[in-house]
Amino acid sequence: MTSIQEYHQLIAALDAEIVRIAQLHAGAISCGPGCASCCQAFSVLPIEAACVREAIGALDTASRERLGRNLAEDDERCPLLIDDLCAIYAARPVICRTQGLPLAYVDEEREAIEVSACGLNFPDDHAFAPEDLLFMDQFNTRLAELNQAWCSTRNPDPAKRIPLRELACPTQPGS
Repeated sequence: MTSIQEYHQLIAALDAEIVRIAQLHAGAISCGPGCASCCQAFSVLPIEAACVREAIGALDTASRERLGRNLAEDDERCPLLIDDLCAIYAARPVICRTQGLPLAYVDEEREAIEVSACGLNFPDDHAFAPEDLLFMDQFNTRLAELNQAWCSTRNPDPAKRIPLRELACPTQPGS
């Protein structure tokens, strides 16, 4: 199995956990089609960039041209949005998939759980039970492993994150 196939398996496992967490918080989560509040010009790992490039390359010409115009409009906003909808939604990277949900990271040094949650969905003082959180450490660790394996056969720096703005350039789809 290739690293890209394993990446897609990771995304499927993450998506299943996202569905579970989203169902737990269905009454609180206001995210949905047209909500682009969290959609910023993030950067992604090389393995994710390859999948994003492929998805951009599969877009029709008008959509790719729109992405090119987005690059000139706003440095902060994700350039992959068309009318506040993700042009590559099915291929969006991990960081985009998890926006809006209550995310948890284990801080082993402090023996604590760090929680990050969208202020549009949850007030700052919202108390979460551990089972209400999407623990990201296992997914991020696996993503890093897959990225390392993918990069080892192609020679990009596995630690170098690639800005989505760089990927959205209409002259480079599929490159």
